[in-house]
Amino acid sequence: MRKLFLFLIVLSFSMLAKAQFGYYSSNSVLQALPSYHQAKADYERLCQRCEKEIEHNERELTRQYVAFLDGYRDFPEPILRKRQNELQRLVDNSINFRKELNVWLAQAKDSLFAPSREVLAAALEKVCVACDIDYAIDVDVVAYTYINPSKAVDITRMLLDAALYPDKINITTLGKSEAG
Repeated sequence: MRKLFLFLIVLSFSMLAKAQFGYYSSNSVLQALPSYHQAKADYERLCQRCEKEIEHNERELTRQYVAFLDGYRDFPEPILRKRQNELQRLVDNSINFRKELNVWLAQAKDSLFAPSREVLAAALEKVCVACDIDYAIDVDVVAYTYINPSKAVDITRMLLDAALYPDKINITTLGKSEAG
């Protein structure tokens, strides 16, 4: 059993040694896409609208709190409790609103940037198939302190070309001079 296990480990390493590795910067590719910049601008506009709504809610809460402070000494006990409960409800609603807004913004961000990520994924597949690359590493997601350039190919430029000009890139000649 132990010999079989050692054989499988050696076989795995020998397969990895024959594998072609590529690495790329997803940020570099995404930053070059017009759809990414449009999504970023749309997302920033959404964030600004949400921030205005939060500020409006906070102003309303502050207004009601100041009104409460101005008259709380003169309120009879039942009115005082009622106003305190109303303020607490407003605070709770404000907190819940912020949480819901954050969830909604995260979903909107994912939705807005999805087309750009899809372009990147399609370009990555095209480049990896054309260059016979078995594994591609996104150096922006995973921190690598060293990548041996003789064992791996930087495919960032090819990804940029494939993402920006998908109809003009010939998959059979893509990267032959760079990755070959």
